[in-house]
Amino acid sequence: MQVTEQAATPRILITGATGFVGQALCHVLIGQNFSVRVLLRDLSQAPLIPPGLNAECVQGDLSNVDSLRAACMDRDAVIHLAGVAHVGNGPANQSHKINVEGTRNLVNTAIEQKLSRFILLSSSLAQAAERGAGDVTRYGAEKLAAERLLQNAARGSALSYLILRPVNVYGAGMKGNIARMISLIHRKRLPRLPQLNSRISLLGVKDLAAALLLALNASDITAKTYTVTDGQQYPIVDIEQAIYLALNKQLPRWRTPAVVLYVAAAVAGGLARLWRGGGGISRRTYRNLTMDNLLDNDEICQQLGFRPSTTLYQALPEIVEKIVNPK
Repeated sequence: MQVTEQAATPRILITGATGFVGQALCHVLIGQNFSVRVLLRDLSQAPLIPPGLNAECVQGDLSNVDSLRAACMDRDAVIHLAGVAHVGNGPANQSHKINVEGTRNLVNTAIEQKLSRFILLSSSLAQAAERGAGDVTRYGAEKLAAERLLQNAARGSALSYLILRPVNVYGAGMKGNIARMISLIHRKRLPRLPQLNSRISLLGVKDLAAALLLALNASDITAKTYTVTDGQQYPIVDIEQAIYLALNKQLPRWRTPAVVLYVAAAVAGGLARLWRGGGGISRRTYRNLTMDNLLDNDEICQQLGFRPSTTLYQALPEIVEKIVNPK
């Protein structure tokens, strides 16, 4: 009788597994044929990993190469999600240490430990930094630097890689401008926006998790960078209207004049920098509200078979509930 050899279970390491995207990825991986290890800075975070994943939790830090060696040992691939996303105007060396130097340490360790696959979660802001146009931020520049060091280090090695550049990600527990808008409208602290014609691209967190899984499984595709969106174009005024509807609030008839919104955003940004080091509403918020930020997902759909399953409007009730009634 002929005996068929069973394929080995792929062994992966995940960084940033307790974050917004990482939690979604962990749930997507439940029931998949993977041996999962997660890198945690603090093992007290282990309960955040879904029990059904049966993941091995190891303690380590992106700045500690010895801990990375232990984490990468006997792994086939790594999905690198860890990073500082909301860098604001805080000390540049703090976010650079994690987003750039931490990625460098992990890439070099992955090559040293002979891993075959590296999936890097970057950001569409890296594209703006690359072009020097649009929403150019320190975070985007750091993500671009991380991409380039991965690309350079992988040359001449056996490490294959894919880079995903998601646009702003929505889902229950999200942060950023839309979450801030929901909170302000709920607390009656945001007047109705001007009549804006701007449109933006967005992406659901569960769809991003699915895209990461596709990238991990696409072993025949390497050295590629994909923009990831849900394929929709969202007018800002439609998002505002949908938020009022989800909050069961009456949409005001009076609109804020654009110049008033600009001045208010500029003043709020200045006060935020003075008091808290940034991260609140600012002139950047105004710019993002009034300018198109549209990207397409054609390449990842065609080459990896990515098929978004949801839209912001479908996800909004759950998002609003999480913001209005946090647990």
